[in-house]
Amino acid sequence: MNHEERASWIKNCLFLALVIAIVAGVWYYPKPIEKAGPAAGTAVEDPLEINAYHLPGDPNCEKLADILNKVQKKYDRQVRVTRIDVKAHPELAAAQGVKKVPHVILVAAKQKVFEFEGLWTQEQVERKVEEILRGLKRVGKDWRPVVAGMTPATK
Repeated sequence: MNHEERASWIKNCLFLALVIAIVAGVWYYPKPIEKAGPAAGTAVEDPLEINAYHLPGDPNCEKLADILNKVQKKYDRQVRVTRIDVKAHPELAAAQGVKKVPHVILVAAKQKVFEFEGLWTQEQVERKVEEILRGLKRVGKDWRPVVAGMTPATK
């Protein structure tokens, strides 16, 4: 066997080893399956609800309404803003514990996650919405804490 044949043999062996390494890497490290997001034009399963209790004509309520409209436009389908007139629905306001307007309640997965009274800046509202949305992405709706001594429920 001369030098050229030996070099060709080594080249073919290295090429075969490289192909085997690539195939083994693809087989060993599979690509994670990504869940398909909602199709364009469909609503998100459970958007973050922002319920704003207000008095019509109140300057602070009107400023906050403008801020919440901008937040809703920014987060599109992830956030739904509802304005509730305290004079038109006093029983609903009393049930939610509204004492002073503007009063905002943030609801995620049908649970109250945060509330505030008074006028907030747009940056403050956006920061709180981002924090809640980040938490919703990190922890799925089926998450449950594990308590010491208890076994998790099976489906």
